[in-house]
Amino acid sequence: MAQIATQVDPESIPASIFRAYDIRGIAEQQLTSQNVKRIGQALGSEALDQNITSLLVGYDGRLSSPALSIALIEGIRSSGCSAVSIGLVPTPLLYFATYATDYASGVMLTASHSPSNYNGLKIVFNQTSLAENQIQKIRTRIENDQLRTGSGGFSELEVDRSYIDDICTRVQLIKPLKIVIDCGNAVPGKIAPTLFQELGCDVHPIFCEIDGNFPNHHPDPTVPENLAALASTVLEKKADVGIALDGDGDRVGLITNRGKFVDADRMLMALVQSILPNYPGRNVVFDVKCTSKLGALVKKFGGSPIMHRSGHSLMKQKMRETNAILGGEFAAHIFIKDNWFGFDDGLYVAARLLKIISESCASSDEIFGQFFTGFCTTEISIKVPEERKFLVMDRLIELASFPTATLITLDGLRVEYADGWGLVRASNTSPALLLRFEADTRIRMNEIQEQFKHLILSADKNLEISF
Repeated sequence: MAQIATQVDPESIPASIFRAYDIRGIAEQQLTSQNVKRIGQALGSEALDQNITSLLVGYDGRLSSPALSIALIEGIRSSGCSAVSIGLVPTPLLYFATYATDYASGVMLTASHSPSNYNGLKIVFNQTSLAENQIQKIRTRIENDQLRTGSGGFSELEVDRSYIDDICTRVQLIKPLKIVIDCGNAVPGKIAPTLFQELGCDVHPIFCEIDGNFPNHHPDPTVPENLAALASTVLEKKADVGIALDGDGDRVGLITNRGKFVDADRMLMALVQSILPNYPGRNVVFDVKCTSKLGALVKKFGGSPIMHRSGHSLMKQKMRETNAILGGEFAAHIFIKDNWFGFDDGLYVAARLLKIISESCASSDEIFGQFFTGFCTTEISIKVPEERKFLVMDRLIELASFPTATLITLDGLRVEYADGWGLVRASNTSPALLLRFEADTRIRMNEIQEQFKHLILSADKNLEISF
């Protein structure tokens, strides 16, 4: 492997940006053009070592993305690997292109729903998202200066039209629906209104103009407060449903015709009910944050539930390993293998949920209201410095004592009782511990929360707990 003289001190690229399933950091500080070029060269080098000669490159609507995409392409080409630009696109279009074009590998420049001053890279080699050790291998390659040099080619490819056409071929709505779409001023606004119009919907877009400042609300559709304008517009327009997409379009949020927020648990339950009867015995993968009622529903419809670690890359790898037909995280990454490719795609998932609504005589509020998940919290965040969060998590597991419960430690600590559960885990994308609780009664949920509060303060009495 050819070596080059380093122009960027490897120590100037913080190790902390190499996360469990992507690379993510503050643009112009941790992710400068110079650093991104260096990372691109490492990715190109790793690709060539795996006999991958070309990488697709897409980027999102963040203010830093156009300049960083140029640096990324320059870095890839400097390794001798070719770059194929698909331009400004939601992340699912990059995933789609790895199945629908001659190129099976690529890099998406995006920080998903992170604050506007962040950016990052999601990486796919041979239709498989890199995770954990594979991401760390890129970091090690940079630190050891194990970089190829060459002059890779450059070309451009347009995938927007073929993506829209493909979904419209696969999904037909039984009746037209009136919908409101909220893209949070992020990159899905380039695609979503056109897609849903061509599916036959009466579309009312809000915040679909791309603006990397995200002026109206944070582009995270899993937080109900972010969807307040969507809910009020659904009621005002008397729409059948409201759809929200996250900063790069791989996650989806939903508002019913009565303005109620639908979490990912209930979206997954609706998809299980719709899809699983056609695939008896098949696996359904979900993460440690999902409701315990989901596993029971999977069994009811003849499937096998598999709980797994959170993280879009980890989930996709587990789905491939287990030949699962459906998967999902409570963070609203949802993966459909039925009549699709199995990657997380908020646009396609929204289309499938619209199909379910169009086929029913019931309203969207009635459809999702049938799935009772008990009393539950949204995800709760406790700030912990990046360098300490995993140490605190280790201490929590060490101190955990719940004699009448089942302890699951495949990703953090999930404590399961017959009538409820609690979870605490270290975030892979932010300096925080993340918690979630669910129980059959509100009193029981509060009791479990108190047990966790006591445990967390035993591990670190200085942490500020907001529940």
